[in-house]
Amino acid sequence: MLHIDDEPDFLDVASEILAQQSDQLNVVTAASAAEGLDRLDERSVDCIVSDYRLPEKDGIELLKAVREEYPDLPFILFTGEGSEAVASDAIAAGATDYLRKGHGTERYELLANRIENAVEQYRTNQRAAELERVRALVSNIDQALIRASSLSEIKTRVCEIISDSEPYRFAWIGERDSETDRIEPQTWAGVEDAYLDTIVVTADNSRTGQGPAGTAVRERRIATVQNIQDDPGFEIWREEALDRGYRSTAAVPLEYNNTLYGLLCVYSSRQFAFAEGEQALLGELGNSISHAIHSLKIRDELRAERTFTDQALDSLADIFYVLDSEGNIQRCNEQFARLAGYTDEQIADLDAVSLFPEDEQDAVAEAIEEALTTGQSTIEADFLTAEGKRTPHEFTADRLTDQDGNLIGLVGTGRDISERTRRERELQDQKEQLEQFAATVSHDLRNPLNVIQGRLELVQAEHSSDHLAVIETATDRMERIVEDLLWLAREQQEIGSLEPVAIDAAAEAAWKLVSDPADEAELYCDCEADTRPLVKADTDQLRHLLENLFRNTIDHAGLDVTVVVGIFGDTPGFYIEDDGPGIPAEDREKVFEAGYSTSESGTGLGLNIVKRVADAHGWDIRATESSMGGTRFEITGLETVE
Repeated sequence: MLHIDDEPDFLDVASEILAQQSDQLNVVTAASAAEGLDRLDERSVDCIVSDYRLPEKDGIELLKAVREEYPDLPFILFTGEGSEAVASDAIAAGATDYLRKGHGTERYELLANRIENAVEQYRTNQRAAELERVRALVSNIDQALIRASSLSEIKTRVCEIISDSEPYRFAWIGERDSETDRIEPQTWAGVEDAYLDTIVVTADNSRTGQGPAGTAVRERRIATVQNIQDDPGFEIWREEALDRGYRSTAAVPLEYNNTLYGLLCVYSSRQFAFAEGEQALLGELGNSISHAIHSLKIRDELRAERTFTDQALDSLADIFYVLDSEGNIQRCNEQFARLAGYTDEQIADLDAVSLFPEDEQDAVAEAIEEALTTGQSTIEADFLTAEGKRTPHEFTADRLTDQDGNLIGLVGTGRDISERTRRERELQDQKEQLEQFAATVSHDLRNPLNVIQGRLELVQAEHSSDHLAVIETATDRMERIVEDLLWLAREQQEIGSLEPVAIDAAAEAAWKLVSDPADEAELYCDCEADTRPLVKADTDQLRHLLENLFRNTIDHAGLDVTVVVGIFGDTPGFYIEDDGPGIPAEDREKVFEAGYSTSESGTGLGLNIVKRVADAHGWDIRATESSMGGTRFEITGLETVE
């Protein structure tokens, strides 16, 4: 309390007696009204006790001066010259109480009691007003947070609203730099005047990290300095802060779900401005700001992800769509809208089935129902544009559910198959032409060839000539060319049913069809009966593959060639090798090309057919050097039968 009286001896006695009456009273004295007002400017007091008779200005005039600056501060007029008029004037001027001086300690006991009552009421009212002020501040900021559309707007409005609210003078929001450990201010408002440019704040344990900001970041709690003037932890920032009128400060961590989004620092023009109740409200404010920042960050991340997804979907050459469980279009990409020829508003009102011709709508509806029921479906149908143009597409649809497995609708794509349809028609035409060609070859070439072969046999029975042997070789080659061309024209790479086949048995059967009993060529099967696996193959196509390999071997390695067929022990597959001259390394890839042959009797089609049969089965084939120095063909990737 501040006791003002122009009698020093009385002040001393009164101070001593009041101290005896209550240990709660800390008395500061002044000998005049002017001195009392100076004391009031220098420090915070909870009550003024003043005499009426004072030099230059009486107690009523002092009271009026105090009320201009401190309208609610308790003021007790304690005077020896009392009268009803003075008491009336004192109460009218806003005095809290009026008490006449007297003899004995009872009067001071009464004064002490009235001081304590007045201060208690004053503090209660002050706390209530402060809390109401902070609640209003929190409410204003909450409204600003609701309206904010960006992180920068949140931070700016928070600082502006706080700095505009008495007794706050300045507020800033910053973030911790993980590399330097400095707390870098980002947004601020109020009486700043380059304050943030003159100070360094960190979150470490150095001197610059011992203030409220560093403590709040490290310990994730509100940290305060209630008296900047005297707090030793604020020494390195004190001068700059006091120059700007800062008397206390609080730092509030902006944390949500254990993630620190930043720090709010608030500066007040009053000492001890951040009482316990006010700190609690500031904590609630920090939670609101943190939640708003978190929500906007999540929203921005989702928006960026949605933009990225939209751009990715729009870059697709295929149609992309999402349907609800009723078959209505919920979302589509630009390719869908561009091809359909409708506006976004028109698409939003469309039933997916309506985008197809009437003759295909039932099939499309069934495909949608199939996907909703079984999980997926595929259908080829014509997409119908707004102008009535039909474009063939292949549509896929997959069932779409939420996190709980509840049906939402369908998601799928549509691929333009116009080019594929055209190519299929072309291939079909080519196939028909090839079949016609095969029929022509079979009829128009084989019949004359049969005549030649028959006449040749008759001539050979009557005459012996080397020329006849050449003719026989030529006709045999023509026969093989016809067979190979017919296979290429009719069979191509079509594979029938796959059956279990023993490689050694298939090889021996094919060898009998190719080799001449009069030749010296020999076949060995290096396959143990108890370990040989059965493989899945089209038996006719496998026979054709083996026949061409054996015929190629005899043609290139001679009639006395030795051929070995073996099974790989580790990888499903088999090999055929010989003791012939082999194939140069640079030619081993070329031997599978159509028309390539180094033998005059070869057709140049046999190994190409072998490659086609292997590819049709999904097998791999390569030519390499055999263990006998000749050629080795390895066929791998076969599927075995358990």
